[in-house]
Amino acid sequence: MLLALMGAGVASVLAAASGAPGAQPGGAPRAAASATADASDELPLDAAPFPPEPSKQPTAAEWKAAPRVRLSRAGPAAAGCRAYRAREWLRIRCPELTVSAISLLGGKTEGVAFWIDPPRGGSELPRGGEVMFPIRRGDRRVIQILTFGPGYDGPFTLLPAIVIQEQWLEDEPAPTVTAS
Repeated sequence: MLLALMGAGVASVLAAASGAPGAQPGGAPRAAASATADASDELPLDAAPFPPEPSKQPTAAEWKAAPRVRLSRAGPAAAGCRAYRAREWLRIRCPELTVSAISLLGGKTEGVAFWIDPPRGGSELPRGGEVMFPIRRGDRRVIQILTFGPGYDGPFTLLPAIVIQEQWLEDEPAPTVTAS
């Protein structure tokens, strides 16, 4: 399943980059949450209690109203990314990163969704992408966001850009989510 998801994402990105008509990466719909909010507006990830029971994926209206949250740790590679939380759902959006692919490297697949923005402003490369997933006690996930760059395969080599790790061990009071 992982390879199928990654393959479909890479194929749609390459189709979009080539200018194929109607080529758009599939995935979760974009929400209109502001990516320009100040870091001072961020709440701690666990500012509100996590619901004990699973809930449905948030709607676009819920994401628009969702508060911006601070991850447990974020490295310099993730400086331009923003995280939002609605109930137990987390959405990490990286609007300025040239995203070539997103893949779930390990962990629970339930509720995980990716979105890669189509090219914009005359660019032939996609700009921006996001990851959405639920955070529930006992969960563990590792997600990788890749970008394009020079390498052995030429200028469009897929290179790791950001790794997102999420875990909530049974005996911990809150989850840990890092992006670096």
